[in-house]
Amino acid sequence: MGYLKFTSISFFVVLILSACQNKATNSTSTKQEAAMDTTIPPQQSQAEKALPAASAPMNNPTDSMIDGQVLIPFAYRIWDDNNVSKVINNGWLELHRKNGKYNVAPAKYTITYEKEEPCSGLPTETINPQNDVLVFFNISAIQNGSVDSIALPNKIIPPNKPVEFTYKNDRYELRATGIEFYKDEDQKPNARYTLKLFINGQYQRTLIDQTAYHDTATALEFIGDLDRDGKLDFVISSPRDYEESRTVIILSTAAYPFVGTVQFDC
Repeated sequence: MGYLKFTSISFFVVLILSACQNKATNSTSTKQEAAMDTTIPPQQSQAEKALPAASAPMNNPTDSMIDGQVLIPFAYRIWDDNNVSKVINNGWLELHRKNGKYNVAPAKYTITYEKEEPCSGLPTETINPQNDVLVFFNISAIQNGSVDSIALPNKIIPPNKPVEFTYKNDRYELRATGIEFYKDEDQKPNARYTLKLFINGQYQRTLIDQTAYHDTATALEFIGDLDRDGKLDFVISSPRDYEESRTVIILSTAAYPFVGTVQFDC
């Protein structure tokens, strides 16, 4: 009887230890799988992983923009060790104009340092382009090469005066509503300006929906096929204040715009 009792106890102890070991193994496996699920592939930012691909029509808010991937030829103030020279590098591209045509090419620039800007008293780094550059960017969807573009007679689309043009047999229409620039904003500093895109009569997306203008305007700086999908993309200047430079890149293949902003207020 004593032998049987000892054998039974030993058997239950083995079962308990085995169950604990299996549970620990399963727990470790689950944690490893979870870690693998959240791994981001190389050269893909967290923002790109989280954002959906573009689809038409797009009703996403235009204030949901991706920052940090657009720069302009300008003087950038330095504080908290946020030097622009640590952002732009050989992997960046530029959109420049040469002989009347637009091209995307590797960024060519120099950076000059100023110890103290007279206005702010802060040090600055200025990006000096070698070409006639409209904008620098680090956006994987845009590739090197010449770019098809559309030239409009006016960069500013007035409210309630739609502008139409054709590209690759598609009829594009830009419809603006809201304030008339350099007139209404003086009386209505918080008035809204909205610019919407239609293709073949169908609403596609809202390009700009902005409620802050102070002696500024929304202007179409470039219209062309940057991501080479056969549809037009937009580079828009849309500062909210006269002491700000703000450039927005809107790709037909991206759900959210890319934005670059520089403040030069005193």
